[in-house]
Amino acid sequence: MKSLFAIALAAVYGLVIRLLFGFANGLMEIMSITFLFLVPMGVGYLTVLLLPAVSVRTRVGAFFMPWLTSLVLLIITLALNVEGTICWLMVFPIFATFAGIGGIIAFSQRSRGNKGSDNSQQPTSLNVSFLVAGPLVLGFIEGEKALIPKQLTISREVVVEAPPTVVWQQLTSRKTSAPPASTHSLAALFGFPRHLTTTLDTFKVGGKRVAHYEKGLYFEETVASYQPARQLVLQVNANPSAVPPAVMDEHIMIGGKHLDILQDTYQLQPLAGGRTRLHLASQFYINTPFNWYAEIWAHYLMADILDGELAGLKVRASAN
Repeated sequence: MKSLFAIALAAVYGLVIRLLFGFANGLMEIMSITFLFLVPMGVGYLTVLLLPAVSVRTRVGAFFMPWLTSLVLLIITLALNVEGTICWLMVFPIFATFAGIGGIIAFSQRSRGNKGSDNSQQPTSLNVSFLVAGPLVLGFIEGEKALIPKQLTISREVVVEAPPTVVWQQLTSRKTSAPPASTHSLAALFGFPRHLTTTLDTFKVGGKRVAHYEKGLYFEETVASYQPARQLVLQVNANPSAVPPAVMDEHIMIGGKHLDILQDTYQLQPLAGGRTRLHLASQFYINTPFNWYAEIWAHYLMADILDGELAGLKVRASAN
């Protein structure tokens, strides 16, 4: 029972800090070093500090017990719609790891202070004050200072059993429907809306193309330049205010503060036997304090989305 209480109280602590960061949005950032590294350390520290000493006898146990608290916090924030599934799945490995580090710190302190005793060390008022006030003060100081914008390009390609003219016709069609997406794709597993149709008002520089997705999500694209049957460049105009709030988490909102798609470029290369190599490059930027980690997820998710787009074009062009 004491173990459940410790986990529950540490999870409530994490929830309160999350709500305070959200309430002070603009002054403090969820996508910050303070929240994603120091707050989970506080969650892990409090978990082990509150647990009976007999429940955590080794550093390994001290590292992994806070993972359970992190999981409870994940479930609570999803149930209360405080966080989105995609965002949590991306963040959980880091959050749980640093919660484990906080657990090891608490275990080490307790081991030094209670050698030869199984009594648990109760949190003092100083401990609690620091756990609550520390992240808030540091979060306020950090603000958006640690955000680092970085531009990236992800490229994918596919060989189509059709000549460039046929592929080009499908690429510039006034309206096309996307084939059923694979339920095993990373984007599908993360709940990213499925691409439904694409419409083009007129094919010329300045023409508008709109990609429609499930749940009311859509992206507007402007024809920036083209070379018939060779290259098509589209400027992507994401409007975050037009995205339904239930579709994408605010921290990974395309067109938002932390993520935006800038440009898509299609290139067609004729191959022997009337085939075409179709290449798609997407230029986008990320803006976080930990781009090294965000870039890993961005690469896999964007590559998955581009593969789906190319697969649809391949199916339509090959059928003609």
